Amino acid sequence: MLTQFSFHAPSFVVSERNGCTKTGGLLKSYGAEGKVLLVCGSRTSGLGLLDPVVDSVRAAGLEPVVFDKSLPDAPVEVVREGLQVAKREGVSAVVAFGGGSAMDTAKAIACMAHLEGDVLDYCRGTVAPSPRKCLLFAIPTTCGTGSEATDIGVVLDRQGSYKYIFANPFAGPDVAILDPLLLLSLSPQMIAATAMDAFSHSAEAYTCRAANVMMEPLALYSMREIVTYLPKALSTSGEARLDAIERLLIASCMAGQAFTQVGLHLGHAIAHGIGVHGHVHHGAACALALPYALASVSEEIPDRIRAVGELLGAAFPSGCDAKEIGRLVGEELLRFNRSVGIQSLSQYGVKEEQLDAMAEYAVHEEGTQGNSYRRSPKEELLDYLRRIL
Repeated sequence: MLTQFSFHAPSFVVSERNGCTKTGGLLKSYGAEGKVLLVCGSRTSGLGLLDPVVDSVRAAGLEPVVFDKSLPDAPVEVVREGLQVAKREGVSAVVAFGGGSAMDTAKAIACMAHLEGDVLDYCRGTVAPSPRKCLLFAIPTTCGTGSEATDIGVVLDRQGSYKYIFANPFAGPDVAILDPLLLLSLSPQMIAATAMDAFSHSAEAYTCRAANVMMEPLALYSMREIVTYLPKALSTSGEARLDAIERLLIASCMAGQAFTQVGLHLGHAIAHGIGVHGHVHHGAACALALPYALASVSEEIPDRIRAVGELLGAAFPSGCDAKEIGRLVGEELLRFNRSVGIQSLSQYGVKEEQLDAMAEYAVHEEGTQGNSYRRSPKEELLDYLRRIL
C-alpha cells in the first residue's frame, strides 16, 4: 500500500431517512438561486420518486427544471440535450437523482454548463476542465454507483462504441444525500447488481497499483458490509430490509470514496466491454468480471487477494500458494454471485459471437488496464468470458 498519495473527498455527505426532503434547504444554504436542473430517468419521474425533491426545491423558493431523459450508460446525445437545457434556463445548480447513469449525465452537464465545446471533447481532454459555475448535488436511488462521492464520470459514445471516462476535481458533487427510503422499490435483481458494482469498486481499488493506506479501511469495511447485508436485503422484509438497504447505500458511498482516490483495474475494463457490446447491466457485468480480475493478479499481491477472500468466507488450505489463493477467491466470488442471482452472461442475453469484441475492448482500455499489476492477454480474457457465458 502506498504511503505517498493525494486524497480528495469531494462531497459533503448527508445520510438520513427522508433526507431528500432537505434538498431545497441545502441548495439554498450553498448559494443556489433561481432555477435548479433536476436530472433523472423517465421511469423515476413517472413513479413519483422525484416529487419530494421537487416539492423541497419549490419550498425553498427555487424553481425546479426537470430533465427526465437520462438513459443507461449516459449516452452523449442525452448529455448534449441536457446541457442545452441547462444553458438555456441559466440554472444555478444541477441535482442528479437516480443511479449511476443519471449521475454521470448530471456531472457532465454541470461541468460543461459554463464551457464552450462538445462533451466528448471534454472527456478527451481537448476542452480543459475548470471550476464549475453551478452547484452539483447527487441523490442516489441505487446502492451501487458510489458516484455521489466520486469526481469521476462516464459518457457513452454509441457511434464509436466507446465509454469515455472523465475525472477531475470539479466533477465531484458538492453534496450527496443518502436516503434509503428511495431504494425500497428496487427489485431484488437491481439491489444485487448495484451492490455488486459497489463491491467491485472496493475490491478493485484495494487491489490496484495505486492503492494507498488512507483508502484501505474504506474499501475493506464497505466490502464487509456488502457481504453481510446484501443477502439480508434480498431475504428479509419490513424494517430489517430497510436497515439492510441503508447499510448497503452507505457502503456504496464508502466504496465510491475509496475508488475515486486510486481508480479501478481489470474488472471494470472487462465490464465496460461487456456493457458496450452486450448491453448487460453494469453492476452484473462487474460482478461477473471481478473473479478473473482478482485471480489474475494473485501472484503479485497474494495477501490482498486473500484478504478479499476471507471477507467472502473462503477457506485456504495450509501452505496454498499465491496462484491457488487466486483460484479459490475467484471460485468463492462466483459462488457469492450465484447466491444473489448473478449467474452468467447468457442470463443477460449475451451470445458467444459477442465475446471477441468484449475482450478486444477490454485489452485496449488503458486507464484501467494500466492500473493493474498485470495486463491481460486477449486470449486469456476470451477463455474466461467463455467460462462465464
